[in-house]
Amino acid sequence: MLLVGGLAAIANPAIGAAIAAKAVLPSFTGLFNKYGIRASGDKLSQYQLEKAVKEAQNSIIQEFEASNTVQVINPILQELALTLRTTEAEHDPLTSFNLADGSIPELANDTWRELTEAAICHVYKEVYDDSSLHKQAHLDAKDLRWLKLLFDVNEAK
Repeated sequence: MLLVGGLAAIANPAIGAAIAAKAVLPSFTGLFNKYGIRASGDKLSQYQLEKAVKEAQNSIIQEFEASNTVQVINPILQELALTLRTTEAEHDPLTSFNLADGSIPELANDTWRELTEAAICHVYKEVYDDSSLHKQAHLDAKDLRWLKLLFDVNEAK
């Protein structure tokens, strides 16, 4: 481009200088696009996305609060949460399990129990089978024993 500008300068010095300057200096449109419009557009898109997510969350919360739903605590998930956040000395799910009374009186039947056990087995099976993932999933010996018992019970059904 610089060579073309030099050759054009022979015929018309103004055009030659403009072509040579364009070759030497970065284009203003490229700089403006890189640091101006594109960056502003990316920030605006990110802001709009965050705003849309927040609005959707608020909408769901409002709909949930306005509906006639029953909020219950699943004792199996409660036990899972307790065993994952405690040490074996604090709580061993096989010797000191606390499933309350093991039922959810607000629900008419016990299908919630089978569904919960199947869901836990589905979520934790791959991690349970691969010992390299145990530490990453924060599973210690007591957690693995409890999950093994849950898998065995679920397979027997």
